[in-house]
Amino acid sequence: MMGRSLFGRLLVSFVGIILVTLVVTSLVLSWLFSSFYYSTKERELVSQGGEIAGLLSASLGEQADREKTLNSLTLRSLRAQQDTRIMIVGREVLDPSLNPGPAPYPLPPSPLEPADGQKLLQGRAITWQRQMPRSNQTILTAAVPFTYREQVAGAILLSTPVADIRATISAVRRLIFYSAGVAVLLAIIPAYCLSRSISRPIKQMSALTMEMAKGNFRRQIPVTSRDEIGRLAEHFNRLGVELEQTINNLSREKTQNENILVNLAEGVIATDLAGKTTLLNPAAEHLLGLDQKKALNQDLASFEGCQPLGALFKEVMETGEQRSGEFDLPGKKIVLFALVAPLRGRDGTAYGAVGVIKDVTEARKLEQLRRDFIADVSHEIRTPLTSIQGFTEALLDEVTADKAVQAEYLKVIHQESLRLGRLLNELLDLARLESGKVRWDLNPIDVPELFAGVLLKLKPQIEEKSLCVEQEIPPGFPALPGNEERIEQVLINLVQNAIRFSPPGGMIKMQASFSGEEATISVSDQGPGIPEEDLPHIWERFYRVEKSRSRALGGTGLGLAIVRQIVELHGGKVSVSSREGAGSTFSFTLPLAPAQNNH
Repeated sequence: MMGRSLFGRLLVSFVGIILVTLVVTSLVLSWLFSSFYYSTKERELVSQGGEIAGLLSASLGEQADREKTLNSLTLRSLRAQQDTRIMIVGREVLDPSLNPGPAPYPLPPSPLEPADGQKLLQGRAITWQRQMPRSNQTILTAAVPFTYREQVAGAILLSTPVADIRATISAVRRLIFYSAGVAVLLAIIPAYCLSRSISRPIKQMSALTMEMAKGNFRRQIPVTSRDEIGRLAEHFNRLGVELEQTINNLSREKTQNENILVNLAEGVIATDLAGKTTLLNPAAEHLLGLDQKKALNQDLASFEGCQPLGALFKEVMETGEQRSGEFDLPGKKIVLFALVAPLRGRDGTAYGAVGVIKDVTEARKLEQLRRDFIADVSHEIRTPLTSIQGFTEALLDEVTADKAVQAEYLKVIHQESLRLGRLLNELLDLARLESGKVRWDLNPIDVPELFAGVLLKLKPQIEEKSLCVEQEIPPGFPALPGNEERIEQVLINLVQNAIRFSPPGGMIKMQASFSGEEATISVSDQGPGIPEEDLPHIWERFYRVEKSRSRALGGTGLGLAIVRQIVELHGGKVSVSSREGAGSTFSFTLPLAPAQNNH
C-alpha cells in the first residue's frame, strides 16, 4: 500500500535517487582512483626506467666491458627497487631482423610483442599489464628504451606485481561503499520527513474532498508551513468556505425555484433537443394527465393527447423562435394555451425548450358568454326597437287612416317600449346588485302572505296555461328577516320561470321549510329539465339552456342572475336540481336570525 501512496512513491523516489547517486558516485570515484593509481604507478615505473636508461647510456660510453656495466646497473637498480624486477634487453631483442646471428651476450626471454619492439625502437616508452598463469598474478610492466651512440641500443623493462595496488583499491572501494551506506541511512530520515510533509497535506485534502462530496464544508486543513504546500492548504480552505456559500446560495435558489414551480398554477414543461421531457411540474402533470416518473426522459409527443404540444416544442427547437398555440385535450373538455420558448446557454446555443401551459377553458367559456351576452343584449334591444321603429314609420307615413288600427300600432309601440325599459332596468338593477352598493331595509316577511301575493300577481299567466300551483308551508313558519320587495322579486322570477317552462295543465309546487337558523324556499316545475353540464352556469347572466326556445318564451336570461345577487346579499344561497325530462327545482335559503349587516 505504501508503494501506491504518494508518501511511499516520494520516499522510494528520494531513497532511489540517493542510492543511484551514491552508487554512481562510488563507481566513478573507484574507477577514477584505480585509473589514477595505475597511472601514477606507470609513470613511476617509466620514470625509474628513464633514470636507469640514462645511467646505462652514460656508462656504455665510458666502459668497454658492456656485460659488467649491465650487471653493475642491474644490481644497483635492484637495491633501489626491491619489489621491482628489472630486465635489460638489447636491440636484437627489439628487432631480431637486424641481427639474425647469435647474440654476443646472453639475454633473458623477452615478453615484448613485435609491435612493442617497434615502438621502443622509435624511442617511445610503453606500459602494459599481463596475467601470469603460473603465479596467477597481474604484472605491470614499463619498457623504456636506452641509447648508445645516438641510436636505440636496447630497453629497460621494469615489472612489478599489482596485488598491493588492487588491495589498496579494494580497500578504498569498501570505504566508499561504507560511506555511501551511512549516507543513505542518514538521507532516509530527511527523505521520510520531506515525503511526509508533502503527502500529509495532500492526504488531508483528499479526505476533505470526500467530506465536501458528503456536504460537509466546515472542516479545515491545518496550515503548518508557509511554502507552496501551506499556501495550497490556505487556498483549499478558502475554496471550501466559498464553495459552501455558493452551494448554499444555489440550494436556496433551487428550493425557491422548486417551490415556485410546485405552487405555480400554470404548468411548466422543459425538454431537451431530442424532445425528451426534462422537467414537469405538478400543474402540468394534472393538466396533461401524466405521471412525472414515467414522463421524464421520454418523448413528449409519445403520450396520448400531447402530440400537438410535442409538435409545438419541435417547431420551437427547429426555428429557435418563440411559439404559442391552443389545443384541446382528447377525452377532456379542456382547452390549453401553450407558450413555448427555446432554452439557450451563455454562448447563445439552444439546448432545449421550456413551455408554460394554462387551462383557458373557463376563459374561453367566459369569452363566449361575453359574446353571447353582447349578442343577446343586442338582440333583445333590437327586437323592440325594430317593432317601435316599424310601427312608428307606419303611423308617420299614414299607412292606414283606421283609428282602431292606429290604436293597435300605438299599443304595440307602448308594449315594446315597456319591454325595452324592463330589459334596461334589469341590466341596471343587476349591475347595482353586483357592485354591492345597493342599500335596503330589512323587515320581517310573512312567508304565507309572500306566496299569496306572488300568485296573485302571476294569476293571469297561471290561468293562461291552466297550471295547478301547490303550496306547502309548515304551520308556525317563522318570519324571515329581509327586504320584502326584493324577496318577492326573487320568488316572482322563480315562479315565472316555472310557468314559462311548464307544459299546459302541469303543476308547480311552492315549498317552504326551516331547520336550525335557516329557512329554505323552493319552486318545482314539470318542465323539460336542465342538462347536467348546464347546471353550474344557470345563474350566469344571459345564460340560456336552449337559447332559441328561451327567447321565444320571453326570457331575457337575467332573472336568475338577479335572484342569486339578491339572495347572496341577504346572506343566503341559491341552488338548483334538475333531471332532463323530469322538471327542475330552484331553491334559495335565508337566515332566520336578523342579518348582521343591513343592506
